[in-house]
Amino acid sequence: MEKMMNKKTEGNTFTKKIGQTVYVVRYHFNEDAKETMHEKINRMLVAEASRKAMQ
Repeated sequence: MEKMMNKKTEGNTFTKKIGQTVYVVRYHFNEDAKETMHEKINRMLVAEASRKAMQ
């Protein structure tokens, strides 16, 4: 598989194999973000739990 990512995003990837398919996932973060990744994940979990509770 040929690498098609630039040097800045090269370290921000991982692969995941599901069945016979290999996915290459590239991620990035806003360097000016006001919340940490931990805070963001917690916020998303609380929002999801609230939606589930309303169903």
